[in-house]
Amino acid sequence: MKLKKAIGLLLCGSVLLGCLTGCGESAQPQESGAETSEYPFKIEDLDGYVFTVADSNVARWEPEEGSSDIANAVLNRVNKVEELFNCTIERIDYDEDQAQLAAQAGTKYADIVICETWSLGRFLKAKRLVDLTKLEGLNLEAEYWQRYGSTNVLQYQDMIYALGAPFACQHDEAFLMFFNKAIIEDLGLESPYDLYARDEWTMSKLLEYCQKAKKDLNGDGVFDGSDRYGFVCGHEFDGPFVLYMGAGKRFLREQEDGHFSFELNTKDAFRTINQVAEILDPFENAYDCLGMTQPDIVNLFVNGQTMFYCYSRGRGVADPIYDMADDFGVVPMPKGDDAGPDEYRCWVSHDAPNMGIFANNPDLDKTVMIVEALAYFAQEENQIEENEYLNVKLRDDTAREIVKNINQYAMIDYAWIGQQCADAGGFQAMNSAVWAVTMTDRSKKIMSSIQEIEKQVETSIQQLEDILMQKDTAQ
Repeated sequence: MKLKKAIGLLLCGSVLLGCLTGCGESAQPQESGAETSEYPFKIEDLDGYVFTVADSNVARWEPEEGSSDIANAVLNRVNKVEELFNCTIERIDYDEDQAQLAAQAGTKYADIVICETWSLGRFLKAKRLVDLTKLEGLNLEAEYWQRYGSTNVLQYQDMIYALGAPFACQHDEAFLMFFNKAIIEDLGLESPYDLYARDEWTMSKLLEYCQKAKKDLNGDGVFDGSDRYGFVCGHEFDGPFVLYMGAGKRFLREQEDGHFSFELNTKDAFRTINQVAEILDPFENAYDCLGMTQPDIVNLFVNGQTMFYCYSRGRGVADPIYDMADDFGVVPMPKGDDAGPDEYRCWVSHDAPNMGIFANNPDLDKTVMIVEALAYFAQEENQIEENEYLNVKLRDDTAREIVKNINQYAMIDYAWIGQQCADAGGFQAMNSAVWAVTMTDRSKKIMSSIQEIEKQVETSIQQLEDILMQKDTAQ
């Protein structure tokens, strides 16, 4: 199996763990402004400074000691930074309303906020997020930043308003394609592993496999919810978008001059949407999961009622798969039929965590020093989590290699940010049109549906560009 452009993954896990476990035991906080040669960041005595993290995920900051190796590594990260900087790290639940009120009043809410991607998008319009590239001491080019972030969804040209951080990692939020090995072998089909190895894992191949997967399991002559089909997505809403973007298509595509093109309004995009609709043909090529809960959907795959299941491995939704009776494998989402070599794309959920810093933070120098140290020490917990997942939950080396390197394909579309910070009408209409023609009103045509909303979308795109450039807009 070929290695797939792995970025920074030559770092040896055992060396990393040994280094992070033993590093800093004799280090003392330096005099104010002093540099340290032991770590790649500046250390100062912050005289008891209270660093506030607004993050509703307790496990990222306050796990139960001794509950797991990951929990111990998280506590080690927090304790190490508190010791080096003579500071206290406190966590509060993220409350968007309180954050907005603080921003409006010009008061500090927290040093950093960590929340879903879509939530931070709402702070862009009012110019409340700092461009992280302008913060001296935040080394976003460092290996530990590059390795454990996934997307550039809140990056525009050379500005970065928020990103996945090593201590709030997005690496488990990229969508994967799980496949049932037993079904594929029973049908005499070639393994998706082999297709991927030859760079032939495409949308057409997925459709071909889905068409062959259909089986009347109970023999009643009626194809319904009791039978087997090719594809299901882990959330009823996500399927059309994950497949479309996995094929390398975009709703909005940033051009070299910073403007966005409305890529969905092209003949190539229309062809891809039609292909997605065919794959999602309910009780034909895909299981009709509308109205189903996520646990019920994943159990379809676990129980052998679908050949494929796509979802991220984050938040535990896919966990039942790891105990299923049939063997399973994992590949990226299939690429478009016209995609170039190795041009696979795996959508990252808009629920993925992003870290942002508000512009009304008067303690940016202290914030940056602590954030950089937290990012550095978070390597240990990420390496432990990755090793545990690869070696405990996956069943073969090919899956381990693919998942380990999946973030090279991670992506998200600016349309999901536009829904939160620009005039949402155009972006919501665009998503609704795709949803209708692929899922709920399949008699509609994508070309006419998009042409009906073209002007509305173009208006929303212009507003999004102005917001990302931090031009004056209506509040």
